Amino acid sequence: MNLTQKAMLGVSAVAMATALTGCGQSTAYPRTAPPTDTQCNDWEWDKSDGVYRCDDSSSSYYRHYYYGNSYYSTRSALQKSSSYSTYKTSISSKTSSGFGKGSSISGG
Repeated sequence: MNLTQKAMLGVSAVAMATALTGCGQSTAYPRTAPPTDTQCNDWEWDKSDGVYRCDDSSSSYYRHYYYGNSYYSTRSALQKSSSYSTYKTSISSKTSSGFGKGSSISGG
């Protein structure tokens, strides 16, 4: 095997590993800057929900989810919010891609 074939084999392996890493993930939320709300001084990014969660044990909002300038005491309460549902749907539609989806380019 020559050097070019080894290089191509390595590139192919990396591409396959990268592609397989994304399998099974439903949504990739874009991480934003933490809230500046003064009711909580320590924010933790919750990548599964795409929102911040208060990690300030001295705050009355400790372990509450924060989205749209509102606190939610539970994940269930967050998910019942109509604004959060809209956000989740819009992110899902932007990031849904995968094998067999193809792509489209619209001319202008």
